[in-house]
Amino acid sequence: MAGSLVLTGCLAYNEGNPARGVPLSQAMESSAGGSRGPLHGNSASETQIYEGSEDNANDSTSTSEGGGFSLVSYEKRDYDYQALADTAALVPFNGEIQTLTRFTLTPIAVEDDYNYLGLFVGGDVVELQPGSLPDRAIDNIWMFEAGLDYRRYLNQAHVFISPYVSLGLSYQLLSWSYRNPVLINSETVQSDSLEGMGGYAGFGVAFNRNSHLSFFGEADIGGTVFLSQTIGGFDNDVFSDFGYFMVKAGLCLKF
Repeated sequence: MAGSLVLTGCLAYNEGNPARGVPLSQAMESSAGGSRGPLHGNSASETQIYEGSEDNANDSTSTSEGGGFSLVSYEKRDYDYQALADTAALVPFNGEIQTLTRFTLTPIAVEDDYNYLGLFVGGDVVELQPGSLPDRAIDNIWMFEAGLDYRRYLNQAHVFISPYVSLGLSYQLLSWSYRNPVLINSETVQSDSLEGMGGYAGFGVAFNRNSHLSFFGEADIGGTVFLSQTIGGFDNDVFSDFGYFMVKAGLCLKF
């Protein structure tokens, strides 16, 4: 993703998304019923609609001792493929988001006795702080994410309990609908999105890792940094960068 970064507490990204010159808080005030008239910004007369996002996936493979294709290669056993699924609860330390419930699927992962790297996609159920401006102004809020997760195991896979340290990095997209359409210049805006980057580090434990079915749980400290402008062109003065504590539990299937 091309862009520029400004270290002022949030990311700045201006290429491709024309700035409206209107704060996001004014759009939300309008949606919440604070202003029924149209907003006036300094954007160009032509209106452009931007949707979607690009996610980059990178697959890794390893070769077993027998020469066959294998994504999971331990000292004593190989598997051709594994898939992971987990759920997590996140409690932010600050900001307008009260809690997030995250559901994640990792369809591609490469692993050996001591290292793991997975490509994941997921979605978050977002709960806003009661009575806050976004709680009054927007609805149908959720978060999409895609990224990479790395683990460094502290022992070999044949041991029943495998502790590990974890690192994760992801692209995030916070999306919502306005409760009431926002009028700006000659355009009616009904929904919007805000891009960001997330990362975390923590400690976990995997159980029975060398088998077809294994389980894991971990605790992490992380954070999210949002862009300074929404995809719809509003200046983001509502959703601040935030840190969080996360607990996660999941399972892994190997074939």
